Amino acid sequence: MSNPINKKQVGQVSNWFPSNERFLNYSQSSMASPYGLKLQQTILSTGSVTIPANITWVYAILAGAGGANQGGAGGIAWGWTLPAPSCIVGAGGTGNNGGGYTRYGMIIAGGGAGPNGNGSLGGAGGGGTINIATNGSTNYWGMPGGLGGGISNNYNGFNGSGAGSGGGGNTYATGGNGGNGISGGGGGMAALSGSQTNISGNGGSGLAGGGGAGCGATTGTRIAGNGGTGFNIITGQITTGGIGATSNTSNVGGGGGGGLAGNGFNAGYPNGSSFTIINDGGKGGLGGGAGGGNYGGSSSGNGGDGIIYLYY
Repeated sequence: MSNPINKKQVGQVSNWFPSNERFLNYSQSSMASPYGLKLQQTILSTGSVTIPANITWVYAILAGAGGANQGGAGGIAWGWTLPAPSCIVGAGGTGNNGGGYTRYGMIIAGGGAGPNGNGSLGGAGGGGTINIATNGSTNYWGMPGGLGGGISNNYNGFNGSGAGSGGGGNTYATGGNGGNGISGGGGGMAALSGSQTNISGNGGSGLAGGGGAGCGATTGTRIAGNGGTGFNIITGQITTGGIGATSNTSNVGGGGGGGLAGNGFNAGYPNGSSFTIINDGGKGGLGGGAGGGNYGGSSSGNGGDGIIYLYY
């Protein structure tokens, strides 16, 4: 199915509400919004939604929440829907859990998976920790997801709407990177025992980025994965992934992925507010960024919460 985000200057704003409070000229429009419409509401939590009585259609852009612990990024969905009086905004995953789904009207975006889990409704696969890799999901518009990384792809996840994760586990000295897509896959963990250097996989990039994998088990150098970058489709700015930690003496956590609306956090910031230890993963960015992987610490990086943008 073709991508419904279209920047052709066609009359999507009709005579039903020709007020300057409702539309913009082309040069002022967001790259993701339908031509001419202004962003009216940004919604960060589940609850009631008030739409003016004379509005008969609403254009919505949604992000599901990111998965925790080198998880997959939340799915992204967009399109026209009838106005709805309430919404669901997904909460970021914690521990080893995936993120929650986000829904407004007829539009739904799935959450990203936790480690070793497959994505759903556009969400990306969570990074491999037990010698497996996981798959991303087909999204709301039918764009196919990516497969998890395997030997034929140097353990890197494959690209897709919800991308596949990198492979990883205790037989890997180098974890695979998450695939790129609309939603980036989680990186694979490097946890081979011995004296070699272990290097874990980075999260994949997209509109929301996957979580970087934690790294450990070796007595040599441990290099955790960075979170994948995201992209703020309202401002046109890249959202950065958090930096994974490196150490010659202790196990280390991975960085959180950038979200649709916020940067990912560095390793050691599992909740995004205070530093704990470098073993803990970093939190994912607002708008579906996935949390970074924990290796030997007390806290996995939490996934970034979902978000809703409404135009009318």
